[in-house]
Amino acid sequence: MTDGTPPLILDGAPRYLSLLPVEAVSFTSGRELDHTGAQLVMRTCDRVVPRAARYITGGARGGDALIGHYLAVTRREAEHVIILPANLSQTDPWWEPFLQVPPLPLAPRPENFIIIRMPAGTTYEDRNAELVARGNTVFGFPAYLEGDTPSRYAG
Repeated sequence: MTDGTPPLILDGAPRYLSLLPVEAVSFTSGRELDHTGAQLVMRTCDRVVPRAARYITGGARGGDALIGHYLAVTRREAEHVIILPANLSQTDPWWEPFLQVPPLPLAPRPENFIIIRMPAGTTYEDRNAELVARGNTVFGFPAYLEGDTPSRYAG
């Protein structure tokens, strides 16, 4: 500063993008998630995802499971909605340990979890549309670029 005022130093800690709190944040992710992808997801949850009363995740293995479990541990006070596809063959029931009564120490309360199964005959695209419809903000971590064939099946 040219006026002699010292620069503002904020305890040396990094500052991150912070969004205002919202009612509900939805997530969807690819089922195949490598170490780098997992790191990206967790850092995004820590640094970008706003505080919310409710987090809505899919119930598939891979990215959905990582996001849901990570948020259940790091945002224990929130409600956690898990939307399962009609076809349960690709699901990962990461939430089951959290439903124990009495709850695990430092775990979210079992009543903070809501499990919704999509009706028979619906697709992952339908499940993803439901995730989007239930959130004010949506974060997606796709496994494929939008134009790739597998991406079309997920919506």
